[in-house]
Amino acid sequence: MADHPGHPGFGVLLTRLLNYRQTDIAWLATASDIPESELYSVADGAPPSVSHLEDLAAALGFHTADLFVIAGLPVPEPLQPCEPLAGSGLARVLHITMVLPEDQRIHIRATVEQLPHLPHVRPADPPRTPYLRYYLQDGGFGAMLVAMLCANRNLSLPAAARTSALLTQGRMYLSASTYHSIATGSAPLRPAWLAGFATTLGIPIGDLAAITGTVLSEPTPPDNPLAAEAAELLWDCQRLTASQIEHVRAEAEAMLVAVPHDASNDDWHRVLHHHGTWWGTPRP
Repeated sequence: MADHPGHPGFGVLLTRLLNYRQTDIAWLATASDIPESELYSVADGAPPSVSHLEDLAAALGFHTADLFVIAGLPVPEPLQPCEPLAGSGLARVLHITMVLPEDQRIHIRATVEQLPHLPHVRPADPPRTPYLRYYLQDGGFGAMLVAMLCANRNLSLPAAARTSALLTQGRMYLSASTYHSIATGSAPLRPAWLAGFATTLGIPIGDLAAITGTVLSEPTPPDNPLAAEAAELLWDCQRLTASQIEHVRAEAEAMLVAVPHDASNDDWHRVLHHHGTWWGTPRP
C-alpha cells in the first residue's frame, strides 16, 4: 500500500507476523514457492504482486481476500462476496446453527458447500463499503479489521455487530456506530476488541496482535470450537446470493423444535418466537 503516516507498510507487517511465529523468510520461500530474493524485496518495502499475495495466503493460512486487505490493496472481484450486502440474514443463520446438534450443524455446512457458485450480482446502486478506503487513506488498523469483517464477509455494520456479539458470547457487544468509529479511527482499537475481531474473523489472536502491533495485556479467551466453526461458516456464506442465504436460513429453521411451555431456560435454547410458540433446541 502507499505510505501513510503511522503505517509501517506490508513488508513490516509480514515481518512482524513471521517473528511472532518464530520463523523466517527462508521458511516462507519454501512454503510459498516464492523466491527468497522477491520476499526480501517485499519485506524491505516493495509492493507485493497479486500472485505474491495468493501464494503467501496459502502458505500463511490466511484467506487471500484478507491478505489483500492487510496489504492495503483492493480485493479482486472474483474474491469479493457474490452479492454485496446479501449477508444481512447471516446473523440469524449463525444464531440457529450454533445451537443445533453436531450432526445438524454438519448438514448445514454441507448445504452451503453444495449450493452452486452463481455469477456475481452487481446492483445498479451498489452499497457503500468505505472501510477499505479508510485503511488506504490513513492506514488505521481498525479500518483494516472492519474491512475484513464487513467487506470480505458481506456484513453491514449492524449485521457485523450482531454476528460478533453472537460468536463471542457477548464479549464483543458493540453498536454499529462503534464499529464505524473503529473504522474511522475515532475509537482507538482496544486489545479486548482485537480478541473479538479474531474470534469472528477466524484468525488467531496472536497473529492479529502481531500484525497490528497490539500488546495483549489481558489473558486471551479460551478457544471456542463452536465459535471457530461458526466463523468458517460465515466465510463460506460470503460466496452466496441473498436467495441462497435465505434457503440456508429456512433449512436451519426447519431443524428447530417447539419448546415446551413449561421448559426451563437451563434446559432449552430459545431461538425464535412464532404465533405464541418458542422454537429452539434442547441444551446438551
